[in-house]
Amino acid sequence: MLAVFSLPLEREVEKAFRRVLSALGGPWRSARRGRPPLRTPKDYALALFVRAFYGWTYREAQAVLRVPRSCLNWAFRRLAVAWVRALIARTASRLRKQFAVTCGILDSTGVSLSSSGAKRLFYRPYWKLHALVEYAPWAHRVWFAAAKPTRGNVADVTVGKQLLGAAPPSTLYADRGYDAESLYRAAFARGWRINMQQRKCAARRTGIRGRVWHSYDEAKRKKYRGRVEAAFGGFANRYASRIKERLACTRRRACLLWAVAHNVRTLAKTSLTLIYWTVSSNPNVFLLIAAIILS
Repeated sequence: MLAVFSLPLEREVEKAFRRVLSALGGPWRSARRGRPPLRTPKDYALALFVRAFYGWTYREAQAVLRVPRSCLNWAFRRLAVAWVRALIARTASRLRKQFAVTCGILDSTGVSLSSSGAKRLFYRPYWKLHALVEYAPWAHRVWFAAAKPTRGNVADVTVGKQLLGAAPPSTLYADRGYDAESLYRAAFARGWRINMQQRKCAARRTGIRGRVWHSYDEAKRKKYRGRVEAAFGGFANRYASRIKERLACTRRRACLLWAVAHNVRTLAKTSLTLIYWTVSSNPNVFLLIAAIILS
């Protein structure tokens, strides 16, 4: 057993992640030959989640989790990207069942990378984390429906069309960087309603562009468009929007684990909120709990 269970990790956060973890398969295929690892793949996945949850380095994770740094690095490279995306989709579906989603927001944020050697003075690489965020206004909950990290030179429209199928259609908000007829066609084909401000240099306002132009609502765009910054601002506060991974494969996993940590944290807060409102709105439940405690 890992020493993760003795961490000062909130019980609701651990329970939320374990519920999601139990519903999925293994994070990678176990080898049929060779010496088996000391711990199960899901134990390593739990350790990597705790490392991403707190934003630890490998040395800090080794000191607290009592797991060798080489084992954590080995497990991180073997972690399947599709499995991490399945974690995001699973947590989003659980949140979607509890709250009524009003809109989806497409946006991307920059991710800084640590450089070393002579390149540090002349070249600073960066990546982008593209995300489709869902928003439930009455509960003030924002979570990731899908996320995809790419290099900094990848266009937002190219990745935005791929993320639209990860959530049920609702009203879609985005900035002018997603103003493209190909995105409009993909969104309308999936049933999305678009509320997006177009570029001022748009050549025409007819056809599919005219359809978006006539359905544009400035008040609603200003009200809901900035909600995505709540999720991205959490990355800046907790992790300084910086990853220290040197391989491209581990950089993708590190960015996706940020989204998993945000969804699990939101799911844990949701559980506490539902318990509070259930007890406060029903006095019989409150009396029952008090009787059980006193007995």
